[in-house]
Amino acid sequence: MKRRAASVSDASNVRPFRRKRDDRIIAAVDIGASKVACFIAALTPEDDDSNSVEVIGVGCCGLPPRAATGRSVDNFEASLRRAVDAAERMAGVEINSAHVAAPGRLVRARRIGVDLEIADGVVTQEDIDDAVREGADLAAAPECIALSATPITFRLDSEAIYADPVGRPGALLSAELLGLSVRQSVIDNLSAMVERCGLSVTEIVPAPVAAAESCLIEDEKELGVVLIEIGAGSTGFAVYDDGALVDCGGVGVGGAHITKDIAQIFGAPLADAERIKTLHGAALIGPGDEHRFVDFPRLGEGADPSRASRADLCEVIIPRMEEIFELVAEKLPSDRHAQTNLRRAVITGGGSLLLGAREIAEKTLAMKTRVGRPLSFIGAPEVGAAPGFSVCAGLIMNAASQPPASKFFLGGARQSRHAMAKPALFGGARRWLRAKF
Repeated sequence: MKRRAASVSDASNVRPFRRKRDDRIIAAVDIGASKVACFIAALTPEDDDSNSVEVIGVGCCGLPPRAATGRSVDNFEASLRRAVDAAERMAGVEINSAHVAAPGRLVRARRIGVDLEIADGVVTQEDIDDAVREGADLAAAPECIALSATPITFRLDSEAIYADPVGRPGALLSAELLGLSVRQSVIDNLSAMVERCGLSVTEIVPAPVAAAESCLIEDEKELGVVLIEIGAGSTGFAVYDDGALVDCGGVGVGGAHITKDIAQIFGAPLADAERIKTLHGAALIGPGDEHRFVDFPRLGEGADPSRASRADLCEVIIPRMEEIFELVAEKLPSDRHAQTNLRRAVITGGGSLLLGAREIAEKTLAMKTRVGRPLSFIGAPEVGAAPGFSVCAGLIMNAASQPPASKFFLGGARQSRHAMAKPALFGGARRWLRAKF
């Protein structure tokens, strides 16, 4: 399929990428409610079976306010084409497939328990793989398609295992896994949109899980943390404890709802409300804000602009920001162990850049909070390290940590009626054991 569109950035001064013989090119696409982003990276195998990552192309295209309400699929498709084209021009390569993010609010999580008898009395890697495979068969919630089955804990003869279980004697291996799934319609819609731009879907990954890959450090995952990705149309979260992913989901409120509140209360066009929120908005009222005034353009031709204090603007933003974190808090795990271990939060996404968002999160969640930025990649421009690109960066990191082919095949693209590639199960048993021990 021919795919060409006007580039959104001038790549004429970008150093051309010189591909090595053993480089593997991967791409990531994040289709949000306010922008579409695309990263292209080159993976070079290292001696320790890992991959070094170099980001060679970045593209981003914003969506007009009408598209942010989900009323125009054509706007999303056009923006995706422009973002991919800009990344390809910067990289000097063409891509034919991409790892794609699914919004957290569309993801369904369920815990799965698997008991497996040990045939020879000693746990082998095949036993671990069999336990995960059995859990993968049950990973999907009702009327959903499984994306992943991630190990949480292993027990041997009902005793918790705090070391690699392979090689340990026992009769019964018990595994607890977290299954993540989405409805078939979500997979079909994402796949159809990507394929209309000439690409196939390699893998579909929940956006909060991808953001966590790029923003969280291992100590945070081990001690217990909730990653909150504040997008425009929704907010996703991923919960980690003892180094494992234990919950994932989202709520249907995000930064675009703050913009709409400003537009409705002050009578401003949506584009102007977004600009004012970015330039003057905050989730806290500072000294003297009552005497700092902001001009608001008014809806309607020839309407005179109105004026309000910055304090008035902040009073519109604060309740909605509090609501976002309250809704997330209601969906967090409610068992006593989880509540005891969850003492810290990391917020990321474009909404986390709003001044005062961190303070509101600390107050509402009663957790120590920081703003998460994606880890730097070789070759990535400075803008690629902004919280708004944490999902794309995480998709690249997740893909780089996988072997080119995997024994486990879940992921939405396999079940899609449109997809042309089979994605591998992320968070498989071997990765869990390497990270844990």
